[in-house]
Amino acid sequence: MRTMLSGLLVLLAFSACKKEEAAPRPAPGEAAEPATGAPVEGAAEVGPYTVTKEKLDAYVGYQRRMLEVYGSLLKGLHGLGALVDAGTPEAMASARAGLKVVEAKARSEAEARQQAGLSENDVNGIAEVVTAVISQRQLGRTLQYEEELKKLEALQAKLPPEQQEGLAAQVASMRRQVEAFEKLADARRDYGDANVDVVLTREDDLMKNYQEMLRVFTGTRR
Repeated sequence: MRTMLSGLLVLLAFSACKKEEAAPRPAPGEAAEPATGAPVEGAAEVGPYTVTKEKLDAYVGYQRRMLEVYGSLLKGLHGLGALVDAGTPEAMASARAGLKVVEAKARSEAEARQQAGLSENDVNGIAEVVTAVISQRQLGRTLQYEEELKKLEALQAKLPPEQQEGLAAQVASMRRQVEAFEKLADARRDYGDANVDVVLTREDDLMKNYQEMLRVFTGTRR
């Protein structure tokens, strides 16, 4: 359960938490301009965000910068909940300090996006595709289906022909599971082959960042 929660925190951490500020209301008699990236009435429905190699490279750098930010954030909020429940003046002071930490996080996110040349829409769009791909890869590694398949196939090969047939259905089922993790059929269906293929060009770096963020949120050491 803790691993699942940590995975969700990673997903949220690498997405921009705050949406773009609403555009100011036009003065009376002045036509309102459509917000950038917002759907226009009558326009065709927009498909998934398109991940480019350049934007993905920038996003990998953004992730690395944010790892330090989130580590500091968790340290700043450590023990805050217990103090607030206590209802003491110290608790209120700690709560104010906690709010400052959150505000600093938002500023750090904005600075990291600016340095990477990414908008909030870029970060959220890329994070959605990256999470779909990398979390699936991570799950495949955690469940170790490929290793289990090799063991099962080795066991099947050692059995007499009549006993091998008894394992055939189990081997076939596990082989389908392995193929699902390798081919990323769900992610390809939801986000398109091109997006998945671009993300896979940085799979090692993205996986490293994902696992590092898990360590940050769970407090485990390398």
